[in-house]
Amino acid sequence: MAQNIVQEMASSLRSSRAQLDVVNVQLAQLDRQKKLAKLTAQELDSYPVGKVWRSCGKAFVLQDRSTYTGDLASDEKQVEEQMKALKIKQNYLQTTVENTVESLKRVMDQK
Repeated sequence: MAQNIVQEMASSLRSSRAQLDVVNVQLAQLDRQKKLAKLTAQELDSYPVGKVWRSCGKAFVLQDRSTYTGDLASDEKQVEEQMKALKIKQNYLQTTVENTVESLKRVMDQK
């Protein structure tokens, strides 16, 4: 009986750690996207022209600089919202991992 509980807790711990690793990777990717959008907007603000070429797959499209920077700001806000949700999930998973480890220690100390 106790062995089954330990096995279930260990399985839960592995699953939570794997999910936590995925969330950490996703947060790092979103952070890079946010920095890239910010740097691109800063670079565009330094240009003296009103129209810029924007990458669109393998092609480029001539677009107003203000439209492009607006799109970048919108993208940055979306990334921030996603990061906020992932940080909540990260906190939950960290707490779950810590609680599972503590529970496993208590079960092992009882044996």
